[in-house]
Amino acid sequence: MKKLFDALKGPVAGVLLSLAVCAGLLAILGESPYVLLEALQGTLFTSFGLGYTLFYATPLIFTGLAVAVCFHCGLFNIGAEGQLYLGSVGIVIIGSLFPNLPGVIALVVGIAAAFLFGGFWGGLAGFLKAKRGSHEVIVTILLNFIGIALVNYLILYPLRNQTVQNPETVEVSSTYFLPTLFDSMGLFESTPVNLALFLAVLTALAAFFFLFRTAWGYELRAVGASNRASEFAGISVSRNMMLAMFLGGGLAGMVGINEVMGHQHKLVEGFSPQYGFTGIAVALLARNHPIGILLSAVLFGALHNSAREIEFLSDKVSKELSLVLQALIIAFVASHYLFENTLKRRKKETT
Repeated sequence: MKKLFDALKGPVAGVLLSLAVCAGLLAILGESPYVLLEALQGTLFTSFGLGYTLFYATPLIFTGLAVAVCFHCGLFNIGAEGQLYLGSVGIVIIGSLFPNLPGVIALVVGIAAAFLFGGFWGGLAGFLKAKRGSHEVIVTILLNFIGIALVNYLILYPLRNQTVQNPETVEVSSTYFLPTLFDSMGLFESTPVNLALFLAVLTALAAFFFLFRTAWGYELRAVGASNRASEFAGISVSRNMMLAMFLGGGLAGMVGINEVMGHQHKLVEGFSPQYGFTGIAVALLARNHPIGILLSAVLFGALHNSAREIEFLSDKVSKELSLVLQALIIAFVASHYLFENTLKRRKKETT
C-alpha cells in the first residue's frame, strides 16, 4: 500500500496543482473556474463525451507504451510520431495489396502490418544505437522528420485517392474494418471509439507481463539499470537495445489500428495531432508503468477532448487552455521526480 501511495502522490499532486493554476488563470480572465471542471465533467461523465475521450485515449495508450518499454531499457524513444506514421501507412499498403482476405485473417494481417512497419522504423534507431553508438534521441528525431515526410509523399502520390480533392489515400477493404463500440455493443452513442480500445488494454497487460514476468523483460530492465553489470552477467546489451526499440516502434505503429482500421479507413495528410509526443507525457505521468499508462492515457484523452467543450462553454477562453493544462501537468510531475531524485542522491552521499 505504501508503494502504491508513493507511486501515485507525485502524479496526483501534479494534476491537482495544474487544475488549481488553470482555475486561477480563469479567474484572472473574469471567467468562472467551474468552466474547467464542467468541461472535464462533460468529457468523462456523459456517454458521448466519454466515448470521444476513450477514442483519443486509445492511441495514447500505444504511444505511452512505446515510450515506456524503451525507457525500461535505458532508452528515450522520442520517435513514436514517425513510428505511428509508418505503422499506419503499413496497413494501407498491405490492405491495398491484399484486399480480398477473409475477415479474421485481414484483421490479423492488418494488426501485424502496423506492428512490423512501426517496429522496423524503431528497430532502425535501435540498430544505430547498439552497433554505431548513435544517440537514440538524435536518431529518432531525425527519423520522425523522414518518416512523416515519406508517409505524406505516399499519401500525396502513389497511394492517393484520385477521385477526391483532399490529400488522402484510397480506403482499405471493408474486411479490415474494426466496428465501433456503438455498432457492436450499443455503447457511447455515435462516437468513433472502436474495438481498438480493447486491443490497447490487452496490449498494456501484455507489456506488463513481458516486462515484469518474463526472462526477456528482466534482461531488458537489467540493461536499463546498468549496462556494465548486464555485460558481466552475460546479458547482451546490444540485442536488448535493438529489441526494446523494435518493440517500442511496433507499439507506436499500432496507433494505425485505431486510425485506419477503426475510424477513417484511410490516411489523410497530418492525421495525427501529435499522438507520439503526447505519449511521452502519458508515460511520464504513469512512471512508465503499463497499467498506470491506461489511467494516464484516459486523463490526457479527456484533456484533449475538453478543448472542444471549453470553447462551447466560454467565449473568453480558447481551446488552448487544455494545452496549458497538459503542459502544467508535465512540468509539475517532472519537478516532483527531479526533487525526489535529488533527495535520494543526498541521502546516499550522507550514508
